[in-house]
Amino acid sequence: MTRRRWTALSLFTVSILVASPALPQSRTCDAPNASVTVGDGDAAALICDAAREAAGIFAACGLPDIPASVRIETVDAFETDCAGIYHCGRGLIEVLSPAALAARDLPDGAFSDLSPEAYFRSVVVHELAHAATDGMPCPYESCVASVEYVAYAMQVKSLGPAAQAGFETAAAIDRAVALEELNPMILFVAPDRFAQRVWTHFTQQDDPCGFVRRLVAGEVVLDHGFFDP
Repeated sequence: MTRRRWTALSLFTVSILVASPALPQSRTCDAPNASVTVGDGDAAALICDAAREAAGIFAACGLPDIPASVRIETVDAFETDCAGIYHCGRGLIEVLSPAALAARDLPDGAFSDLSPEAYFRSVVVHELAHAATDGMPCPYESCVASVEYVAYAMQVKSLGPAAQAGFETAAAIDRAVALEELNPMILFVAPDRFAQRVWTHFTQQDDPCGFVRRLVAGEVVLDHGFFDP
């Protein structure tokens, strides 16, 4: 989820600093087209895994590269129920720490079958998708549904086949999903259901990544001018 919610085209060197009470030292982990600097600890390793996964799936889908100097910080809580926030224009991503995510009681959530570590990695990929597509064209004040479609599609795409199959089983959608069902009202009222509809719609396309590229280019817009988040 973004703070202002909206492509950077450069090859990227992502500087990621994992926030903690103290960072005695940091290390670098390489990802395709990226050098990721993170602090020590379990969260650092998970962020490195997520950055590599994100770089690969974004490239395979023809999405823009993650822009330079994106920083990721882990936090213990948000004022909202978000799992992560991308701060547009600041190159800053905040995500709940693995421990904070594990402590959340979400038995019926779309991602509830994932381990805390897998969920954490997927949230990082989600927020990196926001960073990569910051500045998507929008004819309205906000195109939050279009932006979140891209992020949720990449989040679920980053999961392994077994986790994707479990996600689809939990969604239990056995029909074609129409674009009208992927609207900002559903996103705000039932974000998990929105995520499930996004993945179902994405996998039903003849060219799923082609559809995402059309969203990123502003050729398809899921939002409406009268909706004010």
